[in-house]
Amino acid sequence: MKALDEGTISVSDEVFIQHESSCLVCRSCETACPSGVQFGILMEETREIINESTKQNRFRKFIYTKLLGSPKLITALQYPLSLISKSRFARLFEKTFNVKNFPFKQLILPLQLLPDSIPFPKTRPFIYRSIGKKRGNVGLLIGCIGDLFTSRINDSTINVLNQLGYDVHTIPEITCCGALAAHSGFGQRARELALNAIGVLESEPVEFYISNIAGCGAMLKDYPTLFEGTIHYERALSVRNKMRDISEFLLEFHKDDLLQLNLYLTEPASIGYQAPCHLYHGQQIKDTPAQLLQCIRNVEVFSFEENEICCGSAGTYNIEHAEMGEALLQRKMNIIQKREPDIIATANAGCLMQLVKGIRESGSRSPVKHVIEILCESMSEK
Repeated sequence: MKALDEGTISVSDEVFIQHESSCLVCRSCETACPSGVQFGILMEETREIINESTKQNRFRKFIYTKLLGSPKLITALQYPLSLISKSRFARLFEKTFNVKNFPFKQLILPLQLLPDSIPFPKTRPFIYRSIGKKRGNVGLLIGCIGDLFTSRINDSTINVLNQLGYDVHTIPEITCCGALAAHSGFGQRARELALNAIGVLESEPVEFYISNIAGCGAMLKDYPTLFEGTIHYERALSVRNKMRDISEFLLEFHKDDLLQLNLYLTEPASIGYQAPCHLYHGQQIKDTPAQLLQCIRNVEVFSFEENEICCGSAGTYNIEHAEMGEALLQRKMNIIQKREPDIIATANAGCLMQLVKGIRESGSRSPVKHVIEILCESMSEK
């Protein structure tokens, strides 16, 4: 990056481009750096320079600048994906062919990440009303891709917040937070999506904005950096101040409430927690999700070794750099298999899908769940 800035390397240098595109942008170097250098932002800015200066793959550009942020296109995509998942075509295709050696594998590999069942598109209510005495209003970022592949995580989040007395606003006008576009170097599109999100959030009558997807939450907390030195900075800062990850929000404001509920699962369970990079490094939320699970009476909670190391998902990294993504996943599976917990927990939709793929390929039967799903189940057992 310094060499590019000083003009001693060309932006079109293939070795340079390969080096920059191979980074996970997991932001672990930010945790390690004693000077607090925001490497994630620097990488995104460098990738934007590369994209503006070199010819881009049209399909890739379409994904990041047109599909993401378009509810109509995502809904249109959800119908065939729902049929594929419900017909078990993806699993059958995996068993029949060697996907890694298949032609056009960039189009085929995402099939391995598909959940076993993707629901058909549904229109969510604008507000899910609280159960019992109302405490307040919160806005939930349901996500563009997140609600497509893992809508059950949003369902659990809404259920928990409703039971704690919150009206949950789903804010459908936020079509995308801009995270994936930013990570991939499409900065202009990311800023457009971010400005739309800021405008929408400003008009919402809520006390906090809640995310259950680590990358989205990190992106909104990074809005002030994205708009530093512009007329939008103060607006971005206001969004950051009201932004919370769901685990962060619950432990900060409702730990005593959860303990008083005497939460428990049907069967005692050991739960192994795998931290998402954009929660652990991007938001510096390290032990909070595991601490939240410890509010459940009959569970043993532990964090896996190397919890600070990426599982290989990293947004769309496991699709664009499948071999490295697979290597990181196998490293993670080796660690998980040493402990063999009853339940594997994480706090991000992309990590969940990556871990499910690894568990399925390893033959293990341990379910992979979002932390909020487990908490919701424990509340339902009362």
